[in-house]
Amino acid sequence: MSVTRLRPVSSSAKAKHRQISEEILTAIEAGRWLPGERLPSEDQLATETGASLGTVRRSLRSLVQMGVVERRHGSGTYVSGARAQEEQLRHFRFMAEGGEQLLPVYFKILSIETTREAGPWSQFFGPEAESYIHIQRLVSVNEEFDVFSEVYLPEERFAELARMSETTLNGVSFRDMLAERFNAPTLNTRETMVCQTLPPRVTRCLDVPPGQFGMVWTVCGMSYRDVPITWQRIFVPPSDRVLEIVPAATRDRPVVREIT
Repeated sequence: MSVTRLRPVSSSAKAKHRQISEEILTAIEAGRWLPGERLPSEDQLATETGASLGTVRRSLRSLVQMGVVERRHGSGTYVSGARAQEEQLRHFRFMAEGGEQLLPVYFKILSIETTREAGPWSQFFGPEAESYIHIQRLVSVNEEFDVFSEVYLPEERFAELARMSETTLNGVSFRDMLAERFNAPTLNTRETMVCQTLPPRVTRCLDVPPGQFGMVWTVCGMSYRDVPITWQRIFVPPSDRVLEIVPAATRDRPVVREIT
């Protein structure tokens, strides 16, 4: 893989620190530095871009605010990994009686296919995405009841997923895999929730009565520059288990697994 070099900053109207921020982000997108890898030192970046140390530091602060990189005291600046900006990414999990323990969840891939079917995911990904990878999963909550999940991703970028076996995907976190294997960490999400009648295909899969009401959670995941990478819809049937919605950074209990 060829190394994407940073261009020296110019004297254009755009502020120099913004030019450097965009150059670093472009290089990360091109794979020069992968999630979890350390960027060159501030001195090296200053030499490569022809900018002052102050300007380089200001550009890095901007990238930290965007969630693209993270600063580690005494160690340097690293490309944010799979769990970047996790304090902004909300999850939900089911609580055991008493509210002190989390119920374990187990994932099973039902199908992986390529589709050109249009839907609300089409609006999210935009007209440039013509086909999608569609993954359906069944999530067992403590082996008491099931939750149905479906994920759409643009095929052009994630075509390799369609060639992966269901066995391989059963044991991995989608978020971690997209960050580590495709250089596409989830840096932000947009989420909506509605209580409605579950569609027949879902009630059959969950083995609940036709016309059953449930919660439908939609999670739109975005990466660098807010580029859409995942559209997920989660169907949750009624249960007597407490559902906790919490930003990841506030967790103070041992995490078994969350539905993401």
